[in-house]
Parts: sequence; C-alpha cells; structure tokens
Amino acid sequence: MNNIINIAYCTDSNYLEHVGVSISSIVHNNLNNNIHFHVFLYDVSQEEQQKLQQLSSSITLYSIPVEELTKYSDTQNNKVKHINRSMYIRLSVPRLLNGIVDKFIYLDADTLCFADISSILDINIDSVICAVTPDSLDKQNMLKNQERLQLNSTKYFNSGLLYINVHKWIEFDTENKVNQILLSSENKNLVYPDQDALNIVLENQVLWIDPKWNYLFTWMNDKQKETFFYDKASLPCIIHFTGARKMWYQEHTGLAQNLYNFYKHFTPWANTPLKSYKHKMRVNDYRIYAKSFFKKGQFFTSLKYFLTYIKLKIVKNN
Repeated sequence: MNNIINIAYCTDSNYLEHVGVSISSIVHNNLNNNIHFHVFLYDVSQEEQQKLQQLSSSITLYSIPVEELTKYSDTQNNKVKHINRSMYIRLSVPRLLNGIVDKFIYLDADTLCFADISSILDINIDSVICAVTPDSLDKQNMLKNQERLQLNSTKYFNSGLLYINVHKWIEFDTENKVNQILLSSENKNLVYPDQDALNIVLENQVLWIDPKWNYLFTWMNDKQKETFFYDKASLPCIIHFTGARKMWYQEHTGLAQNLYNFYKHFTPWANTPLKSYKHKMRVNDYRIYAKSFFKKGQFFTSLKYFLTYIKLKIVKNN
C-alpha cells in the first residue's frame, strides 16, 4: 500500500472537464505507477459523474453535502473573479480522507502533468503538515505577500499543490484554524482567501520542495510558453496554469492549448468544443490582449482592444 500515490481534486460542474483532462495527463505519464484519484464533487450531475468515472477504474468520487460549503460566500472575495466557493472543499479533504489514506497530493484542476511523479513518495513529510512550493520565484513578490499578510516568514506558497500529511493536518486542527480566518469579519479582503489563510496558519509547519512539482505557467515569458515542452530535461513534473486566462478557452491558442487538447482527446469530453473567454473578460484583459496582438503584428486588432480597454477604464474610474 505504501507505493500508492493518492491524488485528490475538488470541483464543481464548471471545472469537472478540466479535472478529467488533468487526470488524463497524469495517467498517460505514469503508466507504470499505482495511482488512485479521489475526486470531491459539489453540484455535479450523475451524468457528468459517470463521464469522469469512465476515465479510470482508479477514481473514487465523493459528493460534498451542500451544508459543507454554505458557510462560505461566493461574493466574499471580489478581487479574483475566476475563483468560487468550491475552492474551499480542499480544506475538508484531509478530514474526509482520514482513515482511508495517510498522505495524499492535492491538485488544482488547472494543472497538467508531464512526467513520472513517483519520486514524490521519497519526500518525507512525517514531521510536517504538508509539502509546498513557492507562489513566486521573485523575492520581491514574496516580500509583498509577507507584508500584506504580516507573516514572519519571507516565503509564501501556492496552494495549487499540497502534499498533505493527514494525521498532522488534523492534529494541528488546520481546517478550523483556516476557517476562523476566512469567516472572520476582519479578513474579508484576503486576495486569495484560502491560500492566504493557509499561509498564515501553516507558517513554519511546511516543507518547501522543488518548484518542478507545481511550476506556474505565469513564470514563463511568451517565448518559453511556446517552447517549454520540447526540452524534456528541464520540463517540470506539473505545470499549473494559474490566472483567469486559461488554455482551455478557445481564444488562448498556443502550445499550452494544444497540449490540453491532446490530453482532452483521451477523455469523455473529447468532442466537447472549447468555450469562449469573451463573456469573462475583465477590464485588464483588454489591455493584455492589445499587447499580445501588437507583438504578433496584428496592429488593427491590437488598437481595437486597447481602445476598448481605455473606454472601460474610464467608465470604471467614474
């Protein structure tokens, strides 16, 4: 049993397909490994659950009762629009898996695997609550988070991957401590609610591991984003596609989307078309699109997006 790699996901109906694609990427890069997936679901139909189950016989589904999440509000955080209430499920997973597994990897849905991950079993987390990776490779960014949250440590981790020691998590009463911060009226302005709260609660209780386990796509420049897959030697084990402009939106073409579509091909969602990002556009997205099209030499399109950005910015400021 010690050679089983347990991996947990949490999702609602909006991200179920993406969990399926992430699982597909892990399966195809770990054919010789014994992996079991634990997927915690909120507001997902039986039909969609059956689709996910078709991916692998090594998937166990858990339905999260509505009352587990009613204490959280979707409108609690207005700064990061692409996250919703289902993100809080991860806080209860160690409790729900207690007695089933001793340790597991928690993964966000917006991750793809590109390598054998069995070496994670060699990481010793017996004396810590979980193993984590940095949220930034820039020291100044880390210091900003330290100041914002008044942390003693200069480090701030990304919660898209957590390698969790179930016993230690429960012994430390992690879930309740995080909830005390999240549900406090004094902490409504956390930028990344549960990630911020986890950093506050777990300060000095974690093991820092190589960023290759949770390599943020935003760390790459435009050129690297189109070439990273071709250098197997430096390719991270898991790439985390952070931010609102995901590779699964039809407008965001490139190598990342091609890879997403490749792994999607092996899922029950293979023939489901990519959705458009247009209805999710934020003011700053228009500026970013303008810059992107300008670099590609598409000046008219760039100008159109930039003028829209200026117009929306003026409206917003007024």
